[in-house]
Amino acid sequence: MLIASEDWRGNNRLSGYVVDKATGKPVPNAKVSLRIQRGGKGGPDVIADANGKWAVLGMNSGMWNVDVEAPGYVVRQVNVPVSEGQRVPPMKIEIEPAVVAAAAPAEAAPVEEVKIGGQVVSKDIADAVEAGNAALTAKNYTEAVTSYEKATTALPTFMPIRFALARAYYGAGDLKKAVSTMAEVYTADPSNARNAMLYANMLLEDGQLDKGKAIVDKLPAADVDPTALTNIGIVLMNKKQPAAARDYFTRVIEASPKDADGYYYRGLATIQAGKAKEAKADLQKVIELAPDSDQAKEAKEYLKSIK
Repeated sequence: MLIASEDWRGNNRLSGYVVDKATGKPVPNAKVSLRIQRGGKGGPDVIADANGKWAVLGMNSGMWNVDVEAPGYVVRQVNVPVSEGQRVPPMKIEIEPAVVAAAAPAEAAPVEEVKIGGQVVSKDIADAVEAGNAALTAKNYTEAVTSYEKATTALPTFMPIRFALARAYYGAGDLKKAVSTMAEVYTADPSNARNAMLYANMLLEDGQLDKGKAIVDKLPAADVDPTALTNIGIVLMNKKQPAAARDYFTRVIEASPKDADGYYYRGLATIQAGKAKEAKADLQKVIELAPDSDQAKEAKEYLKSIK
């Protein structure tokens, strides 16, 4: 059932920046599409600036799907929980070049050869990969699934195709298949932080909180995006697990000690745990680091109520 477009509007905001996964350079003019999950249609589209930066104001609370696309790149999909009055830190969104099927030199064989991942495949398989890439970029997820499933029959161990297939399953609304396919990608290279974070987010969305947390907890601190830690902490707070949430917000603080967000959320989690007095130091730190922010205003109100 579709919902009216204004149902996504509220008082919250999201912001971030888009970079090339391989080079770390900003991706200019990337399209960022935001859709609140209830109904799936409500939400705005924005274009990142020349430095890859973007921001959206006036969003309702809830779980949001954030899709990022740019010519020549695989569509990146992120799930972000937005809580009323709680600003999510700017998100670093990395996107990677699309899988390209490269034709082998004509002299390598008497007939046309196509190589993908170092393996010679028939032209119809190469065409299926290209069709899947195009469909995924266009968000025609069902068509992408069909094409990538065909390609995987010839390339069952080529993880970039299975990664793309997992994204297509997710876009088509088949979360279970997305999770199982992404599990294969993750198992093939558990040290790949990008794959691990995507797999963890899928597990969290599927309700497998403990398994998703375990994936994140295995990664070196330097490989974990503080935004992901913040999102897990918020999910734990929503599940009324403030003690566990505080641990993740502490990790956010350790990774970004000059950012007010970790202190803000840890303070809220401490209050939720019934230890309001212990939250005072974190709330005061928010005011010190970001005195003009909405979070600082809220921190001052909380401090007034703490005796």
